[in-house]
Amino acid sequence: MVSISYKAFMEEARLRLDEFSKEDLQTLILQWASNESPNNREAFLTKLTVKEVKPRIGHGDETLIEEIEAFAERVGSGDYVDGFGWDPEILDEREFGDESWTEEMDDFFLEARELLKEGNYEVAEKAYRKLFEVLEMGDEGLPGAYYPGNMLDVEEDEHRALFYRSVYLNARAEERADMLYDTMGDDGYVDASRTKLKDVRDSLDAPLPDFHDFLEEWIECLKGKTPSLYVSELLREAVFLKGGIPAISEFAKVYAEQFPTAYVDWIEALEKEGDTASIIEAATEGLSNIPSNYAVRAEVAEKLAKVGEERKDDKLRLRGLRESFHSNPSVEYLLDLYLTGKKEGCFAEISNEAEIRLIELEKEDRDFTFHNIERRPSMFQEWVLIHARLLAGDHEKVFRMCEGKDSLGWSFGSNPKPVMLIFMMDVLSKRNERTKIFKDQWSFTVGSNPPEMDKYMTLIDYVKETIELTDEQAYFYLDWCKKEIGNRIDAIVGNQKRGSYHKAAKLLVAMAEALANRGTVPDGKDFIATYRSKYPRHTAFKKELTNALQASEL
Repeated sequence: MVSISYKAFMEEARLRLDEFSKEDLQTLILQWASNESPNNREAFLTKLTVKEVKPRIGHGDETLIEEIEAFAERVGSGDYVDGFGWDPEILDEREFGDESWTEEMDDFFLEARELLKEGNYEVAEKAYRKLFEVLEMGDEGLPGAYYPGNMLDVEEDEHRALFYRSVYLNARAEERADMLYDTMGDDGYVDASRTKLKDVRDSLDAPLPDFHDFLEEWIECLKGKTPSLYVSELLREAVFLKGGIPAISEFAKVYAEQFPTAYVDWIEALEKEGDTASIIEAATEGLSNIPSNYAVRAEVAEKLAKVGEERKDDKLRLRGLRESFHSNPSVEYLLDLYLTGKKEGCFAEISNEAEIRLIELEKEDRDFTFHNIERRPSMFQEWVLIHARLLAGDHEKVFRMCEGKDSLGWSFGSNPKPVMLIFMMDVLSKRNERTKIFKDQWSFTVGSNPPEMDKYMTLIDYVKETIELTDEQAYFYLDWCKKEIGNRIDAIVGNQKRGSYHKAAKLLVAMAEALANRGTVPDGKDFIATYRSKYPRHTAFKKELTNALQASEL
């Protein structure tokens, strides 16, 4: 569900209320009243009282701070904790105890917001600062969820924006940018979805004073900070807030190397306006200006491919996909690239280009300690090279990559044996429609979600049509598959790796199905019998084998 900012929510609420007559409002409120449970009726009637807004008395505000400080002391002293132990839900140890702290903290947050709405910025900031310090204690002293903030009824992100708003309102104009940045940058428990300036602006429906002038100071402040993903997000946001599409487009052109994601921001703004021609122009320019070995460049190219797909322009789509794969080689990009290349009749050229790019990256000396993810370089992954070669019909290259590889550790993606095995069993089975076991093996091996899996299997079917094995080659690969599956079973079952027994069993049954589909059902049964008798006392493995056989067509 998309979260609506306080400002947008209040503006929309006012607009809707303006359309209601007195009778409409009465009808609406009476409908709400009729649905209230008996226990909530008194509280509902209390809500119908229009409160007169009065400035808070200073003593009461200071009392709130004292109460929050007392609450913080109770948390720090472990007053809410009864014990420490294992929680099977989060699969980790944590503190258990009195979770009523959440109600207290919810109330404190709501009171802090009221202070801010009423103009008592200084005390509101003190209250918020102390409350977030308590949350930063983590689960030490705060029993409940793995992260305490998830226990609250109030929206933590919304109140974090209100906290920053109080800092903005309390600071002198000449210090405002630095003070806000220091608070946002040093604040604990924040991640990639950190609070942005727009969240601060829209945390209440009252405008922020001197906001336009502040934007200029904010931009200059951010330009002087050490580059990071968060700094980039804040800076690009500020540029757009100040000048819209013209400003972000100019910024992208000037700072293509330092802040390449500005091109993505520019294009996404154009997408909202439906300006397809400008999207193509901006994406083309971005591909030219952003260094080709920046992974983020692939996102710009992807926008080009998206326009091509919408326009049913496969040439434009292919252009975008080629650039996406060049800058960020992944299996997802590879599948779309290969399918579009086949459609356009240039598959051989495309697949050769993909392999050359991957080998080029493999040979490069990469620094894996990069500090700015926005400028993360294009990376080589052996898993992508394995699939690029197999889906291009170069199964012999993949077979040679299997030499010296282990029979374990197949879940990490760098071992070509699992994909080579299931591929050759699929080819050798001489069957178009795959059984459940074969489908399971392909899904386990490739690890893609259903839409990507459909694309992958479409390409595998193309490859199978091009393969014509001689009898000698077929027997060679049959022997290789049986040998490697035997090694895998021995490595798993022989070493009693119980968590992987089901993997060994399904692989064994898949090979038996392949033999049966070649018209040699007895060979398949004999193959299974060999390992039943080899591990007669491994009942857990035999149980998994029985389950796999029940799911198969043998």
